[in-house]
Order: sequence, then C-alpha cells, then structure tokens
Amino acid sequence: MRRPPMLMRVRIRGEEQNISLWLPLFLLLPLMVLLLIILSPLILIAILALRVTGREDAMSRLIKILLGSLCSIRGIRAAVELLCSLPGLRVDLSNHKERIYVSVI
Repeated sequence: MRRPPMLMRVRIRGEEQNISLWLPLFLLLPLMVLLLIILSPLILIAILALRVTGREDAMSRLIKILLGSLCSIRGIRAAVELLCSLPGLRVDLSNHKERIYVSVI
C-alpha cells in the first residue's frame, strides 16, 4: 500500500535572497479532515435548502457532479489515491532572475 506524503520542500532562489522551507504535510492532513467534518453539515443544509425551495436548478451541473463525486465512496477513494501518488512529485520553475523548486517527499 502506498503512503501519503509526509514533507514538502520548497526552495526559492532569487538574485538577492534564497528561501528554503520544509513543510510537514502529515500535520496538515488532520486539519483538512477536521475542516471537512466541520463544513459537511453546512454543505448538506445548503443542498437540502435548495431542494426544498425548488431552486435546485440554481446549482449548476458542475457543482452537482463535484458534490456527488466527493460524497461517494468512489470519490473519496479517488481522492485518497491521488494524495498517495504525490510522493516523488518535483516541480522546477525558473526564469532569468528566479528559480522555484518544489519537492514532495
């Protein structure tokens, strides 16, 4: 089984200043789950309010698809698989003055 990412390293190199950050992603994951738990009743109340008032058409088709996929077992599984495939990701952006390097470990 694959594991979720633990750290993200961000390096920004400029002409005058260099910045290097190590961000612990394993500390952010519980915060994201807590935020999802806190916001889920609000999302459900909004959906129910739109259905009861008959304004279900006010929700665009894209929002319905996104909410339906995020609230299904298949959508949650896809999100976890996407999260677990992030280790090894490297992004390197540069121009003539600056360079930004992001690595997920």
